[in-house]
Amino acid sequence: MFGPSPSPLEPRPDWSHLVPAVLRHPRAELEAGFKRLRTMLVAESTQTREMMEIYGRAARGQASSADIDRANRQFGDLLRMAGLGAFFAVVPGSALLLPLAVTTARKLGIDLLPDSWEQQAGLPVDGGTDGPIKPKNRS
Repeated sequence: MFGPSPSPLEPRPDWSHLVPAVLRHPRAELEAGFKRLRTMLVAESTQTREMMEIYGRAARGQASSADIDRANRQFGDLLRMAGLGAFFAVVPGSALLLPLAVTTARKLGIDLLPDSWEQQAGLPVDGGTDGPIKPKNRS
């Protein structure tokens, strides 16, 4: 029905090029992924610390409007990260759905990822696809 089975002495075809690298070398891919995640979280932590310092200076009347705008963008990033955390906690299979959700949201002009994560991934921060990374227009 399925044809003759191959002899154990015959060479088998090489299908390894069809297998993603994460399945061929899972430990190396996982380590690289965790290192990227750590780098992104360190960047967010630093930016959040700066945000708190700016808000403290703003409370004393010592912060410029550009600093306050930067702090407000970082606060928006924190809200996005909280939303992603809720997405992972509530939606079954969210690790598989997240790339689809991010791609669809970008097409609709919605930012789901924090700015530093987009920069780390080499994505344009303003949601466009051409030119270098630019700050978002917040009007």
